[in-house]
Amino acid sequence: MNTPPSTGKRRPWDIVALLARWLLGGLFICLGLSKVLHAAEFLKVVRQQLMVTDPALSGLIATTAPWLEVLYGLLLLTGIAREAAAVLARWWLGCVFIYMGLHKAVPHPEYFLKLVRQYDMVTSPFLLNSIGAALPWFEVYCGVLLLAGVAVRGAALMLVAMLVPFTLIVLKKALAIWAAVKLVHLLFSLVVLKKAMAVAAVSGMPFCAVKFDCGCGAGEVFICHKVVENSVLLLLAVWLLTGRGRQLCLRFSLFRKKAQGSD
Repeated sequence: MNTPPSTGKRRPWDIVALLARWLLGGLFICLGLSKVLHAAEFLKVVRQQLMVTDPALSGLIATTAPWLEVLYGLLLLTGIAREAAAVLARWWLGCVFIYMGLHKAVPHPEYFLKLVRQYDMVTSPFLLNSIGAALPWFEVYCGVLLLAGVAVRGAALMLVAMLVPFTLIVLKKALAIWAAVKLVHLLFSLVVLKKAMAVAAVSGMPFCAVKFDCGCGAGEVFICHKVVENSVLLLLAVWLLTGRGRQLCLRFSLFRKKAQGSD
């Protein structure tokens, strides 16, 4: 007599998807509330980076977008409309990478090349020019695949492969800038001021106050905010890797399966 398989146990991918969904919900709520608390700074980003010059439209975006992020985070935390939330995540991730890729490639590609050079990742001019020329369009390509729903897990895997090393490189540069500022403050204080003033100067600049253009296509960003944004993008890609977001896809997988697991 055959016994039906147990349905009470979660598969490993289901556990990963659940944890990623909860963490994503919390991060979206944090991002939305941070924009609400710094409304003037976010309005400047909308007008300068998104190039929305109309005051009414930019004000509307700056007012509604943060609360939409909070609402989406609550949807992820509660698990309401889970599959619809996954489809929105796929579309949003695709749009973000299309925007970032085009922003690097179309207006001033030489500026992105300079930003890539400052990380000292490669020394060969050929490799440097290849990265500067190919990476933006590869981001656009992966974004189009996610929007259309073609090879979703493959595209998500490529985004993970780009986001992890890039985030580590950006974090390394931010630490270098922070350490350099600390060293300047310390040397100045030791020469000019007393030891107490040196301690005050050393502790004067928090790490999250470090701000620079990381080459992501959004201009100058605060490092802590950028790390959170990259974490959101990374977790969205991992969530799609677990098989979510199958609805409204042209071809979710390039290889047909005999049976697909439940979401």
